[in-house]
Amino acid sequence: MNNYNDYYNYLNNSYNDMNFMTNPNSMINDMNYQAAFPNNFIQGKPNNNIADPFTGFKRGNMFDNLYDEYKNYKPQELKANSEREDLIMQIDEQRFAIIDLGLYLDLYPNDQNALNLFNNYLNKEKELCMMFEKKYGPLTLDSPVQTKNWLWKNAPWPWEVQK
Repeated sequence: MNNYNDYYNYLNNSYNDMNFMTNPNSMINDMNYQAAFPNNFIQGKPNNNIADPFTGFKRGNMFDNLYDEYKNYKPQELKANSEREDLIMQIDEQRFAIIDLGLYLDLYPNDQNALNLFNNYLNKEKELCMMFEKKYGPLTLDSPVQTKNWLWKNAPWPWEVQK
């Protein structure tokens, strides 16, 4: 390419090829991710390899078939020092499962197994939050525990919790 005209002809001949316009549906199918990369997830087949919230939270992944261990690394066992910490850890586990399954359901909304698990974990998380808030006070500013008194300031902050 020695000059502007050569470059212009190169662009017109290579990048502006509009052959797909003869059949727009073929272009849509070619660009369709599901057609380009068929596998179990993309085709909407149920994923029966979903771990429990404890395991998923511990390793950072709810899906057994998508989890690859790094060399011989084993995730640390999580242990609570008190009933309060145990409840918070259980809530965190449920919330992690809800988020991870929510992301999965964004891509595969017809997976009934994942949707049922998502709803079960959501209900369990609500129960655990209610248990925690009855015993220890509000978890968030919008907790329904806030009645006649402003309880948010009464809960111990993380650095104030005695171990």
